[in-house]
Amino acid sequence: MNNIQSPSSSQRDVRTGLLALREQTPALENIFDAFGPIATAHEDGCNLLVKWNNFILPEADALRFEQGVSLLADMDMPDFEQYYSEIFWLFSKAVAEGMPALSDKISAITDVLQGTEEVNELARSVWNDDDGLFEILAKKLSLDGSVLLMLASLAMKPFMNRMKDEAALKIEKMQWDKGYCPICGSFPDMSLLKKKLTENAEYMAGHGGQRWMHCSCCDHQWRIKRNICPWCESEDYKKLKYFQSEERKTERIDVCDSCKRYFVTIDTRELAEMPDARIAPLGLVYLDIKAQEEEYQPMAETLWNVL
Repeated sequence: MNNIQSPSSSQRDVRTGLLALREQTPALENIFDAFGPIATAHEDGCNLLVKWNNFILPEADALRFEQGVSLLADMDMPDFEQYYSEIFWLFSKAVAEGMPALSDKISAITDVLQGTEEVNELARSVWNDDDGLFEILAKKLSLDGSVLLMLASLAMKPFMNRMKDEAALKIEKMQWDKGYCPICGSFPDMSLLKKKLTENAEYMAGHGGQRWMHCSCCDHQWRIKRNICPWCESEDYKKLKYFQSEERKTERIDVCDSCKRYFVTIDTRELAEMPDARIAPLGLVYLDIKAQEEEYQPMAETLWNVL
Protein backbone atom coordinates (compact mmCIF):
# COMPACT_ATOMS: atom_id res chain seq x y z
CA MET A 1 0.00 0.00 0.00
CA ASN A 2 1.55 3.32 -1.00
CA ASN A 3 1.02 6.64 0.72
CA ILE A 4 1.78 8.93 -2.20
CA GLN A 5 -1.03 9.25 -4.69
CA SER A 6 -3.34 11.99 -3.50
CA PRO A 7 -7.01 12.38 -4.36
CA SER A 8 -7.88 14.31 -7.50
CA SER A 9 -7.60 18.06 -7.17
CA SER A 10 -10.76 19.94 -6.40
CA GLN A 11 -12.41 21.47 -9.43
CA ARG A 12 -14.53 23.86 -7.41
CA ASP A 13 -14.26 27.51 -8.22
CA VAL A 14 -12.07 29.41 -5.76
CA ARG A 15 -14.27 32.50 -5.92
CA THR A 16 -17.32 30.50 -4.87
CA GLY A 17 -15.35 28.86 -2.07
CA LEU A 18 -14.12 32.20 -0.77
CA LEU A 19 -17.67 33.54 -0.62
CA ALA A 20 -18.76 30.48 1.37
CA LEU A 21 -15.85 30.84 3.80
CA ARG A 22 -16.62 34.52 4.27
CA GLU A 23 -20.19 33.64 5.25
CA GLN A 24 -19.00 30.96 7.67
CA THR A 25 -16.39 33.15 9.39
CA PRO A 26 -17.44 36.83 9.06
CA ALA A 27 -14.95 37.80 11.77
CA LEU A 28 -12.15 37.05 9.30
CA GLU A 29 -13.49 39.36 6.59
CA ASN A 30 -10.24 41.34 6.54
CA ILE A 31 -8.30 38.12 5.87
CA PHE A 32 -10.46 37.28 2.87
CA ASP A 33 -10.19 40.85 1.58
CA ALA A 34 -6.40 40.69 1.78
CA PHE A 35 -5.68 37.17 0.56
CA GLY A 36 -8.76 36.25 -1.46
CA PRO A 37 -7.47 38.08 -4.55
CA ILE A 38 -4.18 36.17 -4.29
CA ALA A 39 -5.98 32.81 -4.11
CA THR A 40 -8.04 33.83 -7.14
CA ALA A 41 -4.91 34.87 -9.04
CA HIS A 42 -3.37 31.48 -8.28
CA GLU A 43 -6.39 29.71 -9.78
CA ASP A 44 -6.28 31.99 -12.82
CA GLY A 45 -2.58 31.25 -13.22
CA CYS A 46 -3.23 27.51 -13.06
CA ASN A 47 -5.91 27.88 -15.73
CA LEU A 48 -3.43 29.73 -17.96
CA LEU A 49 -1.09 26.75 -17.78
CA VAL A 50 -3.53 24.01 -18.78
CA LYS A 51 -1.89 23.70 -22.21
CA TRP A 52 1.69 24.34 -21.05
CA ASN A 53 3.67 21.15 -21.61
CA ASN A 54 7.19 22.46 -22.03
CA PHE A 55 8.71 20.40 -19.22
CA ILE A 56 10.32 17.00 -18.77
CA LEU A 57 9.97 15.51 -15.31
CA PRO A 58 12.89 13.50 -13.92
CA GLU A 59 12.55 9.77 -13.47
CA ALA A 60 12.16 8.78 -9.85
CA ASP A 61 15.18 7.16 -8.25
CA ALA A 62 13.57 4.82 -5.73
CA LEU A 63 16.58 4.70 -3.40
CA ARG A 64 17.08 8.48 -3.22
CA PHE A 65 13.34 9.10 -3.06
CA GLU A 66 12.76 6.76 -0.15
CA GLN A 67 15.70 8.39 1.62
CA GLY A 68 13.82 11.69 1.49
CA VAL A 69 14.88 13.41 -1.76
CA SER A 70 11.78 14.95 -3.37
CA LEU A 71 11.17 14.21 -7.05
CA LEU A 72 11.83 17.70 -8.40
CA ALA A 73 14.88 18.40 -6.21
CA ASP A 74 17.38 18.06 -9.07
CA MET A 75 15.17 19.09 -11.98
CA ASP A 76 16.50 21.81 -14.29
CA MET A 77 14.24 24.81 -14.71
CA PRO A 78 11.90 24.23 -17.67
CA ASP A 79 11.11 26.78 -20.34
CA PHE A 80 8.26 28.85 -18.91
CA GLU A 81 7.82 30.61 -22.27
CA GLN A 82 5.79 33.82 -21.82
CA TYR A 83 3.69 32.36 -19.02
CA TYR A 84 5.88 33.33 -16.08
CA SER A 85 5.69 37.04 -16.85
CA GLU A 86 1.92 36.82 -17.42
CA ILE A 87 1.42 35.13 -14.08
CA PHE A 88 3.81 37.56 -12.38
CA TRP A 89 1.58 40.44 -13.53
CA LEU A 90 -1.52 38.56 -12.32
CA PHE A 91 -0.10 38.29 -8.83
CA SER A 92 1.20 41.85 -8.86
CA LYS A 93 -2.33 43.11 -9.47
CA ALA A 94 -3.81 40.75 -6.86
CA VAL A 95 -1.36 41.68 -4.11
CA ALA A 96 -1.86 45.39 -4.79
CA GLU A 97 -5.62 44.87 -4.55
CA GLY A 98 -5.49 42.88 -1.33
CA MET A 99 -2.71 44.86 0.33
CA PRO A 100 -3.08 48.51 -0.71
CA ALA A 101 -0.18 49.51 1.56
CA LEU A 102 2.15 47.73 -0.90
CA SER A 103 0.63 49.21 -4.06
CA ASP A 104 3.31 51.90 -4.53
CA LYS A 105 6.14 49.35 -4.25
CA ILE A 106 4.34 47.00 -6.62
CA SER A 107 3.80 49.81 -9.14
CA ALA A 108 7.53 50.55 -9.03
CA ILE A 109 8.30 46.86 -9.64
CA THR A 110 5.92 46.50 -12.58
CA ASP A 111 7.10 49.78 -14.13
CA VAL A 112 10.73 48.62 -14.05
CA LEU A 113 10.15 45.01 -15.16
CA GLN A 114 7.53 45.47 -17.86
CA GLY A 115 8.96 44.35 -21.19
CA THR A 116 12.34 43.24 -19.79
CA GLU A 117 14.10 39.88 -19.53
CA GLU A 118 14.77 40.35 -15.82
CA VAL A 119 11.46 38.66 -15.01
CA ASN A 120 12.86 35.39 -16.35
CA GLU A 121 16.00 35.87 -14.27
CA LEU A 122 13.78 36.30 -11.24
CA ALA A 123 12.17 32.98 -12.08
CA ARG A 124 15.60 31.35 -12.28
CA SER A 125 16.64 32.72 -8.89
CA VAL A 126 13.47 31.34 -7.27
CA TRP A 127 13.64 27.97 -9.03
CA ASN A 128 17.27 27.46 -8.00
CA ASP A 129 16.78 29.02 -4.57
CA ASP A 130 19.66 31.30 -5.54
CA ASP A 131 19.72 34.12 -3.00
CA GLY A 132 22.85 35.59 -4.53
CA LEU A 133 21.29 36.01 -7.98
CA PHE A 134 18.13 37.43 -6.47
CA GLU A 135 20.04 40.02 -4.43
CA ILE A 136 22.01 41.07 -7.51
CA LEU A 137 18.77 41.55 -9.46
CA ALA A 138 17.03 43.50 -6.70
CA LYS A 139 20.03 45.77 -6.25
CA LYS A 140 20.52 46.26 -9.99
CA LEU A 141 16.87 47.24 -10.42
CA SER A 142 16.73 49.30 -7.18
CA LEU A 143 13.55 47.50 -6.09
CA ASP A 144 12.19 46.46 -2.71
CA GLY A 145 13.65 42.99 -2.22
CA SER A 146 10.99 41.58 0.13
CA VAL A 147 8.04 42.52 -2.11
CA LEU A 148 9.89 41.42 -5.24
CA LEU A 149 10.64 38.02 -3.70
CA MET A 150 7.01 37.63 -2.63
CA LEU A 151 5.76 38.21 -6.17
CA ALA A 152 8.45 36.07 -7.80
CA SER A 153 7.70 33.16 -5.44
CA LEU A 154 3.93 33.42 -5.88
CA ALA A 155 4.33 33.36 -9.66
CA MET A 156 6.21 30.05 -9.43
CA LYS A 157 3.41 28.18 -7.64
CA PRO A 158 1.04 27.66 -10.60
CA PHE A 159 3.89 25.96 -12.49
CA MET A 160 4.47 23.59 -9.59
CA ASN A 161 0.74 22.92 -9.48
CA ARG A 162 0.71 22.19 -13.22
CA MET A 163 3.42 19.55 -12.85
CA LYS A 164 2.20 17.87 -9.67
CA ASP A 165 -0.37 15.45 -11.11
CA GLU A 166 2.06 14.01 -13.65
CA ALA A 167 4.78 13.97 -11.00
CA ALA A 168 2.52 12.07 -8.60
CA LEU A 169 2.12 9.28 -11.16
CA LYS A 170 5.89 8.74 -11.19
CA ILE A 171 6.05 8.12 -7.46
CA GLU A 172 2.69 6.50 -6.74
CA LYS A 173 4.18 3.05 -6.06
CA MET A 174 6.95 4.36 -3.79
CA GLN A 175 7.01 4.89 -0.05
CA TRP A 176 7.34 8.37 1.45
CA ASP A 177 7.35 9.01 5.19
CA LYS A 178 8.54 12.62 5.35
CA GLY A 179 6.57 15.65 6.49
CA TYR A 180 7.61 17.73 3.46
CA CYS A 181 6.16 17.32 -0.01
CA PRO A 182 7.42 14.31 -2.00
CA ILE A 183 7.10 16.31 -5.21
CA CYS A 184 8.51 19.79 -4.57
CA GLY A 185 9.97 19.49 -1.07
CA SER A 186 7.88 22.26 0.53
CA PHE A 187 6.31 21.92 3.96
CA PRO A 188 2.52 21.67 4.38
CA ASP A 189 0.24 24.57 5.23
CA MET A 190 -2.43 22.28 6.72
CA SER A 191 -3.53 18.70 7.25
CA LEU A 192 -6.80 16.87 6.71
CA LEU A 193 -7.96 13.98 8.84
CA LYS A 194 -9.90 11.47 6.74
CA LYS A 195 -11.78 8.36 7.78
CA LYS A 196 -11.01 6.10 4.81
CA LEU A 197 -9.57 2.86 6.15
CA THR A 198 -6.25 1.39 5.10
CA GLU A 199 -4.57 -1.96 5.49
CA ASN A 200 -1.37 -0.21 6.59
CA ALA A 201 -1.81 0.13 10.34
CA GLU A 202 1.00 2.64 10.94
CA TYR A 203 -0.95 5.29 9.02
CA MET A 204 -3.92 4.78 11.33
CA ALA A 205 -4.26 5.56 15.04
CA GLY A 206 -7.41 4.14 16.56
CA HIS A 207 -10.30 6.47 15.89
CA GLY A 208 -8.03 9.23 14.57
CA GLY A 209 -8.25 8.38 10.89
CA GLN A 210 -5.68 9.04 8.17
CA ARG A 211 -3.62 12.21 8.14
CA TRP A 212 -3.13 13.83 4.75
CA MET A 213 -0.82 16.82 4.40
CA HIS A 214 -1.44 19.62 1.88
CA CYS A 215 1.61 21.19 0.23
CA SER A 216 1.89 24.94 0.66
CA CYS A 217 3.51 25.26 -2.78
CA CYS A 218 2.22 22.75 -5.36
CA ASP A 219 -1.10 21.70 -3.71
CA HIS A 220 -0.16 18.01 -3.66
CA GLN A 221 -1.55 15.87 -0.83
CA TRP A 222 0.25 12.93 0.73
CA ARG A 223 -0.38 10.67 3.68
CA ILE A 224 1.89 10.40 6.71
CA LYS A 225 1.75 8.53 9.99
CA ARG A 226 -0.92 9.85 12.28
CA ASN A 227 1.18 10.50 15.40
CA ILE A 228 4.44 12.03 14.18
CA CYS A 229 5.71 15.59 13.90
CA PRO A 230 6.14 16.35 10.18
CA TRP A 231 8.91 18.85 10.98
CA CYS A 232 11.26 17.04 13.42
CA GLU A 233 9.80 13.51 13.10
CA SER A 234 9.37 13.17 16.85
CA GLU A 235 6.96 10.40 17.88
CA ASP A 236 7.02 11.31 21.57
CA TYR A 237 3.32 11.31 22.36
CA LYS A 238 3.94 13.47 25.45
CA LYS A 239 5.18 16.29 23.21
CA LEU A 240 2.63 15.97 20.40
CA LYS A 241 -0.52 17.87 21.34
CA TYR A 242 -3.42 19.66 19.80
CA PHE A 243 -5.70 22.54 20.71
CA GLN A 244 -9.26 22.32 19.47
CA SER A 245 -11.72 25.08 18.69
CA GLU A 246 -14.55 25.12 21.22
CA GLU A 247 -17.03 26.53 18.71
CA ARG A 248 -15.83 24.62 15.63
CA LYS A 249 -14.99 21.12 16.75
CA THR A 250 -13.59 20.00 13.41
CA GLU A 251 -10.80 22.62 13.46
CA ARG A 252 -7.63 22.38 15.52
CA ILE A 253 -3.93 23.19 15.87
CA ASP A 254 -1.43 20.33 16.06
CA VAL A 255 1.75 21.30 17.91
CA CYS A 256 5.08 19.69 18.74
CA ASP A 257 6.87 20.67 21.94
CA SER A 258 10.11 19.14 20.69
CA CYS A 259 10.59 21.64 17.84
CA LYS A 260 7.87 24.21 18.76
CA ARG A 261 6.27 23.97 15.31
CA TYR A 262 2.58 23.78 14.50
CA PHE A 263 0.15 23.21 11.65
CA VAL A 264 -3.60 23.67 11.36
CA THR A 265 -5.90 20.71 10.80
CA ILE A 266 -9.45 20.06 9.68
CA ASP A 267 -11.10 16.82 10.76
CA THR A 268 -13.21 15.92 7.73
CA ARG A 269 -14.65 12.64 9.01
CA GLU A 270 -18.06 14.07 9.87
CA LEU A 271 -18.20 16.76 7.18
CA ALA A 272 -20.68 16.46 4.32
CA GLU A 273 -18.21 18.02 1.88
CA MET A 274 -14.42 17.93 1.71
CA PRO A 275 -12.84 21.35 2.33
CA ASP A 276 -11.00 23.01 -0.56
CA ALA A 277 -7.45 22.85 0.78
CA ARG A 278 -6.33 25.65 -1.55
CA ILE A 279 -8.29 28.20 0.50
CA ALA A 280 -9.34 26.44 3.71
CA PRO A 281 -6.30 27.75 5.68
CA LEU A 282 -7.62 31.30 5.29
CA GLY A 283 -10.58 30.37 7.46
CA LEU A 284 -8.23 28.98 10.13
CA VAL A 285 -6.16 32.11 10.74
CA TYR A 286 -7.68 32.44 14.21
CA LEU A 287 -5.87 29.16 15.00
CA ASP A 288 -2.59 30.55 13.64
CA ILE A 289 -2.98 33.51 15.98
CA LYS A 290 -3.61 31.21 18.95
CA ALA A 291 -0.61 29.01 18.16
CA GLN A 292 1.74 31.96 17.74
CA GLU A 293 0.48 33.48 20.99
CA GLU A 294 1.65 30.22 22.59
CA GLU A 295 5.07 30.77 20.91
CA TYR A 296 4.82 28.03 18.29
CA GLN A 297 6.09 28.68 14.76
CA PRO A 298 4.22 27.69 11.58
CA MET A 299 5.55 24.65 9.75
CA ALA A 300 5.17 26.49 6.44
CA GLU A 301 5.32 30.26 6.41
CA THR A 302 2.52 31.67 4.27
CA LEU A 303 1.41 35.21 3.57
CA TRP A 304 -1.51 34.94 5.99
CA ASN A 305 0.42 33.51 8.93
CA VAL A 306 3.43 35.84 8.84
CA LEU A 307 2.01 39.24 7.80
